[in-house]
Amino acid sequence: MSCSELKMKSREQLRGNWGIAIGTVLLASIFLNTDIAYRVTTLLGMDGLSFSIDLISLLLGGVISVGLCKFLLNMATRTDEPRVKDLFSQFNIYLKTLGLYILVTLAILIGLILLIVPGIIVALMFSQSYFILAEDNSKSITECIRESIDMMKGHKGELFYLELSFIGWWLLTVITFGIAGLWVAPYQKLTEANFYLSIK
Repeated sequence: MSCSELKMKSREQLRGNWGIAIGTVLLASIFLNTDIAYRVTTLLGMDGLSFSIDLISLLLGGVISVGLCKFLLNMATRTDEPRVKDLFSQFNIYLKTLGLYILVTLAILIGLILLIVPGIIVALMFSQSYFILAEDNSKSITECIRESIDMMKGHKGELFYLELSFIGWWLLTVITFGIAGLWVAPYQKLTEANFYLSIK
């Protein structure tokens, strides 16, 4: 499926579901994106919580990432009704999600430290790990990583191009002081879920 077809399919799936998609992805971003969390705490007058925010992001990064993938797959496949509570549905495999998150993050960081390009390649290779675990909780960390690597053979360029195709939308987000990002983020995330389903 081409990049334009994936994006068109995502827009169709979001029709009538923008509210829950925006709310769920925004909530996930507060846990996963420390910049957003810092801004929220600043607005609430709770400066000086940077260490706590980093710790929470580390401890919850994996379980929320897999939960978000579960939500996106439900929206894309309609096998289950997508709900905000999908974000918190993976605590039964918490240690597995934490281990996967730490391994993937470390691998990408090492690649980025060595050179930017290896880091990008590693990120692309491991990009499907969370979707794989969200779809089948019985799989081990190594199985998810290995399957992601195998799945991405011959598709890394496609995903890289797909991500680049959203640059214009993110420029619009900058121009609108972040407001457009409320719509762009779920649009991009759902398109990534459809990419996973298309190459699976």
